[in-house]
Amino acid sequence: MYKQVYIIPFRREYLTKFNEFHATTLEKVESIDMLRVLEHGEKVRMALTSFETYSVDTAEDLRKVEKLIAEDPFVERYPKIF
Repeated sequence: MYKQVYIIPFRREYLTKFNEFHATTLEKVESIDMLRVLEHGEKVRMALTSFETYSVDTAEDLRKVEKLIAEDPFVERYPKIF
């Protein structure tokens, strides 16, 4: 079984194209925007990774991930975006 994790980098020109596609019924029902890409005949590239990932859906999840980040020895190397 696989878990799907999204990192969605769009090139500017493709983002314009994506915005011209109408939202599809399946995209609306499933609330998955990548379905719009697939249902309009476009391709989506996926890659396997061995990294463990975590969902953040609750306050408890957020606390867990914040703790993991605080303990990450590489956190100082992350780009500062804020």
